[in-house]
Amino acid sequence: MSTEQTAWGDAEGRRRDILSSAELILDDQGYAGLTMRAIAVGAGVSSGTVYQYFSGKEDVFAALMGRRHDELQRALASVDRGLGVVGVLKEVQPLVTDFWRRFGRSAAQWEAKVLSGGRRGKEAAGSAQDYRKTLRALATALRETAGQSGQELVDDPALPHWVWDTLIGLADDLLLQGARINRVRPAQLVDFACGAIERGIVRR
Repeated sequence: MSTEQTAWGDAEGRRRDILSSAELILDDQGYAGLTMRAIAVGAGVSSGTVYQYFSGKEDVFAALMGRRHDELQRALASVDRGLGVVGVLKEVQPLVTDFWRRFGRSAAQWEAKVLSGGRRGKEAAGSAQDYRKTLRALATALRETAGQSGQELVDDPALPHWVWDTLIGLADDLLLQGARINRVRPAQLVDFACGAIERGIVRR
């Protein structure tokens, strides 16, 4: 987080400060440590100011996920289609792994709190839309990449969901270092997984 004070009246800058504070707390302490008071202290503002931007920590968490989804969507839109399906998957895999490192362990707690709370703030309500946008960006990147390589993808609406879930599973293994226990190098696991995804989604 920047040590420079955000100018008074810079609403967007203040929001960034709040989210940067929240992200540091989430990295260090997990979802349990993510309180509105702690976020306010880290951002150098009052708790009341944080509540002007977010209705609660559930909304802050959703906003953080939204920022990372935006990053993923931009990466998927700009990744070189000439890399081929495997190359594109390997290019975005580190971003997916970072996404899962930041949010994976806390997502279940967040979701349970949101669901039990009944009414959702605007950030929490938009989280499903962010996820769908990422899946659409993934589907587009894969379709365009396959087309450039003279390949055709399997025509099934489940395809982007399955690819995303497989990348999340790969991220989880990389973070837990499960493959290393069996003396499989991370790069070897990534190569195999991305190749397996390609074999699973390209028509033969």
